[in-house]
Amino acid sequence: MSQPPGYSAPGSHGPQFAPPGSQPTAPIPVAWRQDPYAGPPQQSPWPPQQQWVAGPPTYLPPARRQRPAVIAMAATMTVTASLQWLCALSFAWLVATAGAAGLSTTDIEGGIYHLLRRFHLGLIEGLAIPLYGFPTLAFFLGFVVLAPRAWARMVLTATGIATLAWSAWWLRHDFVWWLPSAAYIGFVCLILWTPGATQWYRRADSRLV
Repeated sequence: MSQPPGYSAPGSHGPQFAPPGSQPTAPIPVAWRQDPYAGPPQQSPWPPQQQWVAGPPTYLPPARRQRPAVIAMAATMTVTASLQWLCALSFAWLVATAGAAGLSTTDIEGGIYHLLRRFHLGLIEGLAIPLYGFPTLAFFLGFVVLAPRAWARMVLTATGIATLAWSAWWLRHDFVWWLPSAAYIGFVCLILWTPGATQWYRRADSRLV
């Protein structure tokens, strides 16, 4: 059977050339038919490759529970009262020292002189240690208690109890002067042990373990 010039049979190897002077014709497309004996298409055994997005990954910090307001209030009251006490005591000591040096020991000035002198001598003989020591320690603990550390709350509470015990002994003859400071310090210590504050410190300690 003759074939038209420029035509190559399907499956033939190598190009087919037509005689010179003849017009080449386009190959006749052969329709593709699926093999009836072939099975279903098989999937690749390798998992599909994941498409990576350019850029750094997004970091989401863990959610932290907000600090209760009573802890911030206790810290503010502690720092404010301690700083005011230290400033007032230092100013009173300075006035007592300067006033005693400028007053005479007779008449009306003599009574004021002995009062200021006794206050100055009392501080020098050891009274300045607790009067300056407790407020200074409470001042620094007022900042530390804001951190999620349960030991800071315990130390601040112990400092408050020790301050109340010592001041009650010191003012045992003038107990009325002890009541305002006792109410203030007791309120600060109590709000540190509310259920919300206790739960916040407990969760913070569990995250550190």
